[in-house]
Amino acid sequence: MDAVIFAASFALVSAVPFSLVGLFDRRIRLSMVLLCALLLGLDDLVTGLASAVPALAVFGGGWNWSGKVYSLVLSVVVILALRIDRHAIGLTFKQRSTSLSVLAVLGFIIWGSALGLIFQPGAADPETLIFQVTMPGLAEELVYRGLVPAVLLGALWGRALPQGNYWPVIVGTAIAFGLWHSLGYAKGEFRFDAMSGLFPFIGSLAGGWLRFRTGSLLVPVLGHGLANLAFHVVGGLAGQS
Repeated sequence: MDAVIFAASFALVSAVPFSLVGLFDRRIRLSMVLLCALLLGLDDLVTGLASAVPALAVFGGGWNWSGKVYSLVLSVVVILALRIDRHAIGLTFKQRSTSLSVLAVLGFIIWGSALGLIFQPGAADPETLIFQVTMPGLAEELVYRGLVPAVLLGALWGRALPQGNYWPVIVGTAIAFGLWHSLGYAKGEFRFDAMSGLFPFIGSLAGGWLRFRTGSLLVPVLGHGLANLAFHVVGGLAGQS
């Protein structure tokens, strides 16, 4: 029940930043704000299904492999149901600036390494490294840097992504992403940890800008995964020294 309550609450909370940035971007309609809030609530719910119902943890392991797979499946279903063009989401390997893409990925690695040195998470086992370099980047970037921006801007039913200033959408999704990491609910109580959401928020601003600047989700996905990997590798080594 806690998972349902949090998912519904997060859907309501995420509608707030989307509504606020909509004041600065007339392309963002209330109907799309509500649809995005619903999508994020559902994404949180399916991501937490394996933890709430152990029988649904079909992939096992110490990390939430099943939840991330369910998130990916939900995204694919939504993309197909709303007939969202892959270019509107950024599902292409083509880069508008290869040099920028390479530098950006290196920047994410440096960012993750710096955070690892600061927080020193301890030595990571192979499963942790494999999970962190793959699943969060794939599932979360597809939702927050691909699907939600496209829906907010009304790129449904095969329509192309409208041109113009994308910063209101980037900021709105970054706030929602930060809140998702900051908020929690258990045993009838909500919690809020600002530090847990601060760094995802900052990374989300960079990832969102790069998604539109490069025209692709490739850099956000690679950057997210490699930053996570660097965080655990560098942080683990720092903790041992």
